[in-house]
Amino acid sequence: MERENETCCRLALSLPGADPVSHTRSSRPRTKTETVSFRVPSNLRLILEGEARKTGVALNTLVTQIFTRYASWGQFAGRLKLLPVNKDLLREVFQSMPKDKIVEIAKKLGETTGREEILFLFQQISPRTVLEYMDVWSSHFDACKHHYDGKTHFYTVHHDVNLNFSIFTKEYVSSMIQSTIPSTVRFEAMSPNALTFSFDLP
Repeated sequence: MERENETCCRLALSLPGADPVSHTRSSRPRTKTETVSFRVPSNLRLILEGEARKTGVALNTLVTQIFTRYASWGQFAGRLKLLPVNKDLLREVFQSMPKDKIVEIAKKLGETTGREEILFLFQQISPRTVLEYMDVWSSHFDACKHHYDGKTHFYTVHHDVNLNFSIFTKEYVSSMIQSTIPSTVRFEAMSPNALTFSFDLP
């Protein structure tokens, strides 16, 4: 018997596919699914159903998206005590900062915070944990892609903030990679909305 004000929901949830490296959040390879059941409060089910109607997706699709965001970013954001920041605020902050200060802060954070976060999440610094951290880090952008050709890792991230934020990201990534693996990061493209870079593992 169901508890009062609770609903048992049966959902078909996506499991990771065979190619976790090369992907974008908006275009993932087809994955297998499993049907599982969860007991949730009735008011929560109504909220989810309303959001699914509003966004024009099936309830199952919406719940899968929520679980995917948690698995790829939410669980780590919570453990790292990260705060969500409005893009308009980011634009104002970075637009008003001089370029040399942006570079200075990004390099400092890459050498310290980036390394500390890898150790906090994975307990060791290695090529494997750096790549895992990069996938966590890049997944919070509007869109991201990580491709590996057997020798070189290629990343493209779209953030839609401004050029100064691209400069910050460039210096942060370069500093973090060089202080952990180490390896030289090559930047193939950089714009006010996105940047593409690559590096080889030692």
